[in-house]
Amino acid sequence: MENCTAENCTADEDDVLQSGIMLFQLLVYIPVLSLGIPLNMIAFWVFCYKLKRWTETRVYMINLMVADSFLLVALPFLIYFTKYEHPIDNLCFTIQNMYFTNMPMSILIITLIAMDRYIAIKFPLKAKILRSPLKSASVCGFLWVTLIIYSSLRPRFRNKKDKVCFRRQTIQLNYSLLFSIIFEYFIPLGIVIFCSVQVIRCLKKKMAMGSHETKLIQKAIHIVSVNLCVFIVCFSPFYITLMLRFKTNQSQESQPRTDQVMM
Repeated sequence: MENCTAENCTADEDDVLQSGIMLFQLLVYIPVLSLGIPLNMIAFWVFCYKLKRWTETRVYMINLMVADSFLLVALPFLIYFTKYEHPIDNLCFTIQNMYFTNMPMSILIITLIAMDRYIAIKFPLKAKILRSPLKSASVCGFLWVTLIIYSSLRPRFRNKKDKVCFRRQTIQLNYSLLFSIIFEYFIPLGIVIFCSVQVIRCLKKKMAMGSHETKLIQKAIHIVSVNLCVFIVCFSPFYITLMLRFKTNQSQESQPRTDQVMM
């Protein structure tokens, strides 16, 4: 039996949680970095040089590749910040701005691609009015400006007690974090799932009607399904980690404070 103060016990629990989060992040970041660089270079070559006609998808994909490129630049620093305690300085702010701009941007662009496919297949007549490469570029430009402004304002809401880059030193609840998780990930996730399921249903109906383009439809269904899986696999770990952090902080804050806790 050991005695420890409530503060020390909380600190020990937080250290264990932090260690688990760091290990989880390293297991995700290293493979993403290893595969992301060559795949992103190939994608740039295809969409910037091989394709000749500008389409809505091409506009979205180029913006997505730009967002992924900034994320790949930030990942080596994130791996370093995860392993070592780096102070909050200009380098930290720069990497934070890149990270917190481009991950939401990637999510929103993939959401736009899913919505674009849904409109094109479900409402082919209205799609001619609603869709165009210029409109797609305008929407992407608006999102870039909005997210850059948002990420530049994040440091103003940082807890002054936090001294280590990408790590929270307090258990004070941050409801803006919960707001970000819901609007940055879970709402787009719902939209992507809905649009992908509807597109797959429409394509299967066409295939059931004896369409001559069965192989192309099967290929399109496969692409939509893979994109949905990639979206979930790539972004879920980060936002699940944030949810676990918020839930843990909520539990710790709700616990009654006593001078000693028996272990």
